[in-house]
Amino acid sequence: MYFVLTSLLSFVSNPTFYIFCCFVIGWLLRNRRWKRGLYGTGIFLLLLFSNQPLLEFAQKQWYAEYDRPLPAGKTYRYGIVLGGYSNWDWERNRVEFSEIADRLLQGIYLYKHKRIEKLVLASDGAIIENESGRGPKGNLDGMKDFLDAMGMPDEDVIYETRARNTRENVTLTAELLGGNLHASSALLITSAIHMRRSIAAFRAAGLDMDCYITDTPVKVPGQRYSWLPSVWTMARWPELLHEWIGYVVYKIRGW
Repeated sequence: MYFVLTSLLSFVSNPTFYIFCCFVIGWLLRNRRWKRGLYGTGIFLLLLFSNQPLLEFAQKQWYAEYDRPLPAGKTYRYGIVLGGYSNWDWERNRVEFSEIADRLLQGIYLYKHKRIEKLVLASDGAIIENESGRGPKGNLDGMKDFLDAMGMPDEDVIYETRARNTRENVTLTAELLGGNLHASSALLITSAIHMRRSIAAFRAAGLDMDCYITDTPVKVPGQRYSWLPSVWTMARWPELLHEWIGYVVYKIRGW
């Protein structure tokens, strides 16, 4: 069921799907009025979702309230890093990182600067234990070797290796850390647009914690946004739409 829902969500959160449907249905219909309407809608959606300034504005509004520095001098018992930043490459026997690897890098940075005492990796493709044989299969020992080479003491890294989604991140991390998570301060570390849904899920479970966002868009001084349609911009929309839909679903289910 999890994989069916994941596949369905990938469709409904992808604007390309709706644009494609508009053009295909418009091509199949004989009614000129409906045909023009669907073609016009498809063109409108294409221009809307390929506009870079609009995407940057929507993202900023989504994570703005969490975009703040950590309290000066405050340290945390746990820094909880949510997964999705890597997979284990079994062919080459090494970890391969995605574009959101900043989650892990910032977690290591905070540990090295003594802002957190323990780094908690709340599941990830590179460490997940997959008993079903479907989906990613990680290599926990391989990731431990990698982090050891990065100077992370094994005794200060806690691995949660079963969660497959954000909701399971909450329940399984709480189960792993037990009462220590409630009694100690914790810092949630994840991508900027993922933070709203993630922190809401943790707080719904009674786990209130501070936030540290990563993977934020960088505005380079002197660089101007282009208003011209961009395929690269359209490819980035599904991530944000996924968060919007997921957030609504979590609210409906009381998560």
